[in-house]
Amino acid sequence: MAIKKVDTRQKMINMMYLVFIAMLALNISKEVLGTLGILNDDLESSILELESSSKVSYDQIASNSENLDYKIAASKVSEMKMVSNDFYYFIQTIKDSLINSDSKKFQKEVKVKSNRDSIINMTDYQIMDNSQVLDNYLFIKDRNTENGNLFIEKFINYPIVINSILDEILIKEEASLKETKVGYDFSFTTLDLNNRFKYSENVVTSEGTLQPYLEYNYKGFPMIASISKLTKIQTDIRYVENKVLTQILDALQNKGLNFSTFQTLLETTKPVYYTSDVIDAAVVMGKKDESFRPDKVELFINLKGRSGILLNPSEYNIESGKVVLNKRLSSPGTYELSGTITKKNADTQESISIPVNQKIVVIEEPNFAVVSADNMKVFYRGLRNPSSISIPGVAENTIIPSSNNGKFIKQTKGLWGAIPSSDFSKKTMKVMVSGILNGERKQFDGGEFRILEPPPGFGSIRVNDKYYKPTENISKKYLANGMITGNKPKDFLYDFVIEVTSFDIKVGNSPSKSVKGNTARNNSEAVADINSLGRGTVVRISNIKANAKDGDFVNPNYTVNDFIVILE
Repeated sequence: MAIKKVDTRQKMINMMYLVFIAMLALNISKEVLGTLGILNDDLESSILELESSSKVSYDQIASNSENLDYKIAASKVSEMKMVSNDFYYFIQTIKDSLINSDSKKFQKEVKVKSNRDSIINMTDYQIMDNSQVLDNYLFIKDRNTENGNLFIEKFINYPIVINSILDEILIKEEASLKETKVGYDFSFTTLDLNNRFKYSENVVTSEGTLQPYLEYNYKGFPMIASISKLTKIQTDIRYVENKVLTQILDALQNKGLNFSTFQTLLETTKPVYYTSDVIDAAVVMGKKDESFRPDKVELFINLKGRSGILLNPSEYNIESGKVVLNKRLSSPGTYELSGTITKKNADTQESISIPVNQKIVVIEEPNFAVVSADNMKVFYRGLRNPSSISIPGVAENTIIPSSNNGKFIKQTKGLWGAIPSSDFSKKTMKVMVSGILNGERKQFDGGEFRILEPPPGFGSIRVNDKYYKPTENISKKYLANGMITGNKPKDFLYDFVIEVTSFDIKVGNSPSKSVKGNTARNNSEAVADINSLGRGTVVRISNIKANAKDGDFVNPNYTVNDFIVILE
């Protein structure tokens, strides 16, 4: 019996030792989990700083979008913002589902011991040791779930899309005029982007085996470790955005601060002048600074190949940063305007002379028709394209335009509406114009215009007089009852109204619902989806069908871009 008692006591000692070791390991694990939580909080703080900095940059570029130097960048950064927000909020949706996976047991109220009345809300990272929730979200047995495949797709596509946007900026920059070139260089950004979003289908483990990328990085890890990794991706998204914006603005600032980039430009009120016209062309500095006033002006004008004649002060005026000519040239030909405009540097007081080297074309009155699309040398299919049509020396009421791939509708004096063919195979519209000249009707060549589809509208949600734009937060009530609207691109100066007739709505991971009309309340299932999900859920509005109405003229096939909003 004594021996048996010894055995029992030894078993108890062994058991206590195992419990002690387990408790020690548990304590170490809690410390590690807590440390990961602190690192995650630090990353989220850095995200807020990056977002604040980027917002200032986005606003600066948007507010200067009509400035020639900013035009190229402004046309693409909004696309970068939308793509980045889409990926960012997709990651946020995953994080929210993890933290809220167990009736918010990870959130707790803590009383501050130094102040009994002070209560703060905290996230208990030390109990986030389970991997099951994310494992179920991304994996099913030995393969990825639909969400897992979507995660990989977005991770792979993000650097591809951003690189494409940067390439388009460089291509447009290369094709721009010399005086508007900024000199962008995204080589370091591209390298950093590709390193931060590096992807390989299989990863070599420490044992030398191959493991799928998603499984290697996210399967079986404690929840807080996975959340920290997801936050790191969000940080990389905001970092890339901020770096691109910084490089764009730095390039623009360097261009503006470099005095040698100033050059003279010639502004004219018409492309050519008749022998009876007063030449009202203006010589301006490249930056068109209205406060600019030269200290000295020396201008010469001459027919090509002849010696120049110095203009006297009565033949030009200095106003609003311009040297405006006031001279009549009676003989047709190409005139050369040369000389210098001199200005003292405000800092060094050194006189800097900017050379003038421009041409002025003076011609006799033409014998051909002049046709111009008011917005550009393009007619958009499905729209009444406002077109000014005239023939020098021909009465306006005798002018009749025609075309092989479209028709014209008379609107007001001198203004016609050009309507291209609805046949999508027709890509150009040849214009002919007839008019009575010297008592006889004659035909004139009006030129050839490209036929393009109109640029898509930008979607938003209207509630009373407020518009909720893409990526903005919106309440469930406003989302369910607001009107889906289409807005014309800012610089698309056509006069028509967009009326949305149907759309699809996808709330979080719920299946997409089709809605007739322009409000989600027309589909009870869509409203149920909206009310069932919580704050931070991404809602995608897509497949938007709309009419473009120009008076009694309707294009039923107008396109409005997809967009997302966030439940608040």
